[in-house]
Amino acid sequence: MKIFFDLLPVIIFFATYKFAGVFAATAAAIVTTFLQIGWSLWRRRAVEPMQWIGLGVITIFGGATLILHDETYIKLKPTVLYWLLAAVLLTSQLFFKKNFIQQMMGKMIAAPANIWKK
Repeated sequence: MKIFFDLLPVIIFFATYKFAGVFAATAAAIVTTFLQIGWSLWRRRAVEPMQWIGLGVITIFGGATLILHDETYIKLKPTVLYWLLAAVLLTSQLFFKKNFIQQMMGKMIAAPANIWKK
């Protein structure tokens, strides 16, 4: 169920895109992401850092898409999100000598240290 919850903005985006175009889909994805985080906060569940980052990126790039009426910005969103994730992972490994993925997922997955390094 969590995977569905995490992918809900993407599902809503593509469903709306099919019927109403990229600008309506962008607005729907932004609203869905806000509702998703609001729902988690209302249910007193922890909001994961990637959800906050995703909210920021979709708001900035989706907002630019809607304000400037240029779909290029929403197309940049996945790339920027993945570059931010890569930068965080690299920075945590090089400067703090910590595996960020292990810190985030260590409670859910039990694995030896050498597996986390791979």
